[in-house]
Amino acid sequence: MKKSRIFALLMAVFLSAPTLLHAQIIKGELFAGANVSQVAGDECYRYRKMGIHAGAGALIPITSFMDIGLEVLFNQKGAYKGDSINPHLGLFTGRYNLRLNYAEVPVMIYLTDKDRYSVGLGVSYGRVVGIQEYINESPTSIGLGDGLLHWKENEENLPDLSQVNTIEELATIVYSSGFPESEAIETLIPRVVANSSNYRVRDFNICADLRVRLWEGIHAELRYQYSLAPIRTRLFYKDANETMLKTDDIKVQPLQKQYNDCVTLRVVYIFNERRSKSNKEAMKKQ
Repeated sequence: MKKSRIFALLMAVFLSAPTLLHAQIIKGELFAGANVSQVAGDECYRYRKMGIHAGAGALIPITSFMDIGLEVLFNQKGAYKGDSINPHLGLFTGRYNLRLNYAEVPVMIYLTDKDRYSVGLGVSYGRVVGIQEYINESPTSIGLGDGLLHWKENEENLPDLSQVNTIEELATIVYSSGFPESEAIETLIPRVVANSSNYRVRDFNICADLRVRLWEGIHAELRYQYSLAPIRTRLFYKDANETMLKTDDIKVQPLQKQYNDCVTLRVVYIFNERRSKSNKEAMKKQ
């Protein structure tokens, strides 16, 4: 009985879809804008990394005030820090520049009020198509992979480190694996655990939008994105040789999960907006 009701409901939606789409028309979109981003969980604070945001999409009408948006984007994210002195270490830390280029596919649900204001919520899938990291203007060997911590040797005989969230959890695993408790954790971990040297290839984000119509077919849109899963798990050290963890820095935790954190301002041009609006008005009069 339940299956027959579900089938009847699906058939009703399928049969009514042509009328709905004829009334409101699928609208094409073009996007052009810029990102300001950071990587939450690193030592580069604030939205300082600029990037390109561009692509195309389609708005599929569901009701007179609701649309589903499908997009294909080129999205540049990352982190940036200029030359500075670390007040906790008293060291000149130098310049840092990380650029992550993504091919991204967001799926959004938009609610529109009076054909002028829209709010959107959705998720996006991104895949890295380019990566560059510079420290003091010199390229690093950073690459793509699982973005996780691993043992330096004999990994097959030791516990998995992929789900570790804090330095306390990591310390418990290291000591319980047979390593001497007489050795301080800030020197033991660098000796036995390899820091992640790559970022994850895939990135899933939650997206929230605010869109305002400026002119016929032209809209301004503000979007916020944040990673749903870490793009990298990283250990922070006191020196470039990675021989001792940062265990006494009140601002930086020795182990950090890192996430993309991005704000986008873009211009949206929508095709067929006038025709869709006139069709909706005609349907209301019938």
